[in-house]
Amino acid sequence: MSSPIRIGLDLGGTDLKAVALDDKGEVLRFARVPSRAEEGAEGPLEAMREAFSQVADGVASPSRVGLGCPGAIDPTSGELRGPTPHLPHWSNFPVAARAAAAIGAPVHVENDATCAAWAEHRLGSARGTRSSITVTVGTGVGCGIVIDERPFRGAHGGAGEVGHLPLGPAGSECSCGVIGCAEPWMSGDGLAEAARASGLGAIDAREIFALASRDNRVARALVERLADRLGAALASAIHILDPEVVVLGGGVSLAGPPLIDAVNRALDRYVMHSHRAGVRVELAALGERAGAIGAALLSD
Repeated sequence: MSSPIRIGLDLGGTDLKAVALDDKGEVLRFARVPSRAEEGAEGPLEAMREAFSQVADGVASPSRVGLGCPGAIDPTSGELRGPTPHLPHWSNFPVAARAAAAIGAPVHVENDATCAAWAEHRLGSARGTRSSITVTVGTGVGCGIVIDERPFRGAHGGAGEVGHLPLGPAGSECSCGVIGCAEPWMSGDGLAEAARASGLGAIDAREIFALASRDNRVARALVERLADRLGAALASAIHILDPEVVVLGGGVSLAGPPLIDAVNRALDRYVMHSHRAGVRVELAALGERAGAIGAALLSD
């Protein structure tokens, strides 16, 4: 009898990533396709169908399929509650039902950051801990929480939205609707936009960190600003949840140690001594695959 194969899908505002996972947590196949989120409500469903066919083709029939999706996901129905900035054509959307119809198999849906957090807890940088938070810094900022070795979803599936704390400048705008939302000040997209406004040109977050490492004064200031606001948001989560480890993932985490160093400096400023001594910051071990792996692991 063949071992069960799980499929995990990770839907983002730009890409959709997919894995086929064996019963030991090993990735058998990986695929990435454009998420087509801007095309309309059907675009991401078409992307799911494409990615699913790529990772499921040629392997044993999947026993379970999981999907990580941005936004507050109802833990019972798999419905997206309200809107989410990164999927502009979905609001109160029956994600589980529509995804199942698209790929022809039942789908279990979780918040995408919860999926990444569970993957890092089970197989990555938070392995062996009881409580952790994993923050993904990319197009936006997501946060997943594990407490006492269980994913924490909140009453309505929306726990962990540290990216949307009102820690930005008064009057700053975000598509989430929160006045003074911090996400534009601590996300990859926000960093790239600040670089353009500062005269650095159309460069992405990785290039900005590279410039900062070469002592470009403007780039260094932008990186420090991102790390400061990210550190302030993490400090709020640390004070409330008292985790053992904070894991940083997402595209911006590819900046590596310079990001960790800058965030640690911010945490030194904003976290009480009683909490700071007991928490460490680690880079995600599973990289861009974490969300899809976690979706597969949570597909029961």
